[in-house]
Amino acid sequence: MSDKEAPKKNTTNLKRALWVALVILAIVLTGLWTFEPEIVETEEQVVPTGEVTTQVRIPLRTAAGSQPSEGTSGTLSEALSGVLSTTTSSTTNVEPVTPEHKKVTEDTVILPSFITDLSHLLVNSYHPKGSHPAAKKESKLLLDAKVINVHYGIEMTGLSWSGDDLAIGRRSVMRYALRPTMINALYALYKQRLVDAINTEISTVERSFNGIERTLTPEERKTFYALTAKQLRSTAGVIKSCAKVNSSLSDISTWLQSERDVLAANQRFQSALHDYQVSTDMDATQSVTDAAENKMKAKGADYEKAIRDREAYKVALTKMIRKYKWTKDQDDETNLYIASWVFRRSKDLSNPKEVMMTIQDRLLDLANTMDAQASL
Repeated sequence: MSDKEAPKKNTTNLKRALWVALVILAIVLTGLWTFEPEIVETEEQVVPTGEVTTQVRIPLRTAAGSQPSEGTSGTLSEALSGVLSTTTSSTTNVEPVTPEHKKVTEDTVILPSFITDLSHLLVNSYHPKGSHPAAKKESKLLLDAKVINVHYGIEMTGLSWSGDDLAIGRRSVMRYALRPTMINALYALYKQRLVDAINTEISTVERSFNGIERTLTPEERKTFYALTAKQLRSTAGVIKSCAKVNSSLSDISTWLQSERDVLAANQRFQSALHDYQVSTDMDATQSVTDAAENKMKAKGADYEKAIRDREAYKVALTKMIRKYKWTKDQDDETNLYIASWVFRRSKDLSNPKEVMMTIQDRLLDLANTMDAQASL
């Protein structure tokens, strides 16, 4: 090779090396700047104020052996030198993102004061044997579904709502709370608080026995827990009947309509009776009096039929409710009242049976807890 050809060849090799370096640099830069962020759907633990959040997580792409050592300036030329001298494979390391869970201690709609008031209402309705006229022969829990519903339906103690219309506020609270996930979340949030509040109340409450005020004995407290568990199971049984029997809501609707039919038939009978009495008092003609009398009798017959129909529907519904256990421990009027509550609430729900079965499950769990408290 001549002396002239050697420099020319060295120049060509240098150009080729620089060209390869530029190509590799372009590939590296493209890899660094064309990645897409990773979208991570993270569902928070179900709590009354829980929500689903979306986080953008940017994965860090690193190449093995390409991190600069201590004392290295990390300039572009040195990075290029490293690329030219080392063959590496690119890997993706994704650092897991753990959502932060703030401990929830209370709900913004069903407030802690609701639990305090409920425990007070429950304990103060209990009267051991001999401490109340209604408890002469045995201990009584003078509290039922109607009392609870009226108390919170009017007072709305511990329930947060806005506006001036009580009915609208009550429905808004029900829509908020009566969802399976929310029922379970509220129960998990407040169960122990309710149990603790009840334990405190029942340990300090006083009753009058023959004019002497005193706290309750261990046996009297045990009876309280047993009565509470019994009532919780009875209520759960009614709700289960309404949820499990396919025709239950239709049967309840028919019974409630028959109640309204009786009221309407009675009003028509009372109007016809008044007309007949007026015709006789005013010495109306015989034909007018006879017509009024016939109308009165016809409306009276309609009224009697409406009553018979209502009773038939009532008996059928009562038997349907008693299909499941525990319901026999509660009187029929209370069972029917709970059934009517289920019907009213179900009209605002898209999944009434699922909601009612969730309530039933939580009532039974609470009943078991009351039994456990009695044995402590």
